[in-house]
Amino acid sequence: MPSMMENVSTINSFLRTILVLAFLGISGGGGFYAWQTYTAKDREVAKTAKELASISTKLVETEQALSSAQEDIAAKSATIAAQGVTIQEQGENIERLETSLSLLKVDKRLARITAIDQGTDATTGKPFTLVEFVELGEDEQPIDTPRQFRLQGNEVYVDFWVVKFDDKYVENADLERSTSICLFRRLFGNEEQPEEGFPLDQVGSRPSAYSRGSKMTDFEKKIWGDFWNIANNEMVAEELGIRAAHGQAVSMKMQKGKSYKVQLRASDGLSILPDEKAPPVKPVTPEA
Repeated sequence: MPSMMENVSTINSFLRTILVLAFLGISGGGGFYAWQTYTAKDREVAKTAKELASISTKLVETEQALSSAQEDIAAKSATIAAQGVTIQEQGENIERLETSLSLLKVDKRLARITAIDQGTDATTGKPFTLVEFVELGEDEQPIDTPRQFRLQGNEVYVDFWVVKFDDKYVENADLERSTSICLFRRLFGNEEQPEEGFPLDQVGSRPSAYSRGSKMTDFEKKIWGDFWNIANNEMVAEELGIRAAHGQAVSMKMQKGKSYKVQLRASDGLSILPDEKAPPVKPVTPEA
């Protein structure tokens, strides 16, 4: 009997233990749940903060990469721009060199003289030459009305003023100084004095060959209006880029029926040469 009572007591003790453990388990679970519930907001905030920190880091890295890319693009753009300027400058230098070389080599035709008639003057017994003089443009076409003059002698002189500029202006193809310029003063024959010759361009005005399509510049006015002062004043000539300014005359012993071209080289003076390609000219009444 006592043994049975002991067994019952043991069972009761075991059940109490089970109940206690169950209670503790329930209490512990509730506490953990309560703790989880209480700290959930903090954990969410921490998670969000971590995610924001990660995004911020990636944003900084992206900004740095973008800035580096922009700097690289800017550097490459600057290099391309510099190369473009260099290429343009090289092209301009090449063009300028080609222009200057062409100016140095090419003759500019200014006028044509044709010996229409020749013979002996019945009054003086001296030879005479009837010539036609016409100024030409760049296309070798007349730019004014042909004029005829009866000169004493068979050797015809073209008297002119010439202005030659410093070589650097020719080499650089300067618009105003890239070629020598001249003013036709008069025509006369070898059997008469220069003062007895026939005037061509008017002194102090722009030569006919340079009067097409543009106004006379102040630079030209200075040259032609003050020619002899410039020619006699080295300092003034130097300021204008002029290396030489003087009068000159070229001549040709002409043959009846032949034409001659009067031309000016950019870096030199005037010359007169036979013109085999000139059109035939019909004689008209010469000027008195």
